[in-house]
Amino acid sequence: MLNCAVDPAQFEELVLTAMYDVVICGAGPGGAALANILASRGVKTALVEKQSNFSNEFRGEGIMPSGFYALKSIGFNLDEMDIPQQKNLRLKAEFRAKKLVSIELPFGDEGGLRWVSQPALLEYMVSKTEQFECFGFYSGCRIFDVLYDKNRAIGVKGESKDGAFEIKGRVIIGFDGRSSTLRKKLKLRLKDFKQIIDIVWFKIPYPTDYLGSGTAYINFVKDGFMVCPACYGGMLQVGWIITKGTFGKVRELGFDNWFEEILKACPDPLSDHFRSCKDQISERFVLNVGLSRCESWSKDGVILLGDAAHTMNPVGGQGINLALRDAIVAANYLVPALRNYASNEELDNIYSAIERERLPEIRTIQNIQRRPTTAFKKQNPILMWIIKNSRLLARLPLFRVALKRIANTLAYGVTEVRLKV
Repeated sequence: MLNCAVDPAQFEELVLTAMYDVVICGAGPGGAALANILASRGVKTALVEKQSNFSNEFRGEGIMPSGFYALKSIGFNLDEMDIPQQKNLRLKAEFRAKKLVSIELPFGDEGGLRWVSQPALLEYMVSKTEQFECFGFYSGCRIFDVLYDKNRAIGVKGESKDGAFEIKGRVIIGFDGRSSTLRKKLKLRLKDFKQIIDIVWFKIPYPTDYLGSGTAYINFVKDGFMVCPACYGGMLQVGWIITKGTFGKVRELGFDNWFEEILKACPDPLSDHFRSCKDQISERFVLNVGLSRCESWSKDGVILLGDAAHTMNPVGGQGINLALRDAIVAANYLVPALRNYASNEELDNIYSAIERERLPEIRTIQNIQRRPTTAFKKQNPILMWIIKNSRLLARLPLFRVALKRIANTLAYGVTEVRLKV
């Protein structure tokens, strides 16, 4: 377990008197990245995480080239880090168990699509940040409210196994995910793009004989689709699409019946592999799929970033990548502002500037994400025709250009994001 190396007996006294330049709530990739940038530039930074162990919470693990380059620019080069990860260099798609397409992914030499162990990545990032004396990491600390002075946030209130605490800071940042406590406490309004699916995630030994190495697999089935990237540790990460809110019914079927339903959707070789590995399936996790965006990302001296400000669905594996890019843009504004002792009014203007810079990319990618889950689940006839005839359509220049544009947007992002401080 990572912590701030503080004697628990002194914990309450420490946090009640601690004063930071920046308090970041949520030690996901975005929060951990921003904390590293700030602390390495001499900004006194607190990173607060509700979990005492990073493996206690489900976290997305897909990193696109945009996220790869963001991490690299901060100083975390995945190619040089000894943590569990797997590149997906190929894509194989089938339509109701019949071969559809098998292609090399076009961005394999630029980071590729990687499945990276988030617990290992976060532990690595935080451990590297702990070398800076101006950094404090508080794990196992659940934030439950905002601390105010004259209607402006000056810190957060929380609790740990050692009791209640307060951590104060000039800048309060909510990187606390799709169920953000800070968003709820600030009563920030959400624009909710209703989703009709949930995803059951689980891992199973990788079927090398059927997929070859490093292949992401998609199978369009009668009632939706399954998406299965190659995962680290010799595993296949399976995402099984179900109608939103129906996992209770799926669970009532019992594991054996539920598993048989999946087997029916797979081609025979893959079905045989799944059956032979039945006893090696990991624990199932249900992701409540959401897609939403705050109408404003800041209020009362607090700014939200990452999923707290813009919840992404799994299409294109965007959540981590966008959070990392949020962190870089935020750091570009905050480091010089804090060095120059910016006023509260100047900080509020900076929060608005961060949102304005990030919003075009978030809006564009969410517009892409809004359509596929609904269309695939409802088996839209036009879309199904396009999928079945994709090999023929791929010969058409306009079709190839459209696909390339979408692929590049999801792989590299929309706007230029570069660390400038």
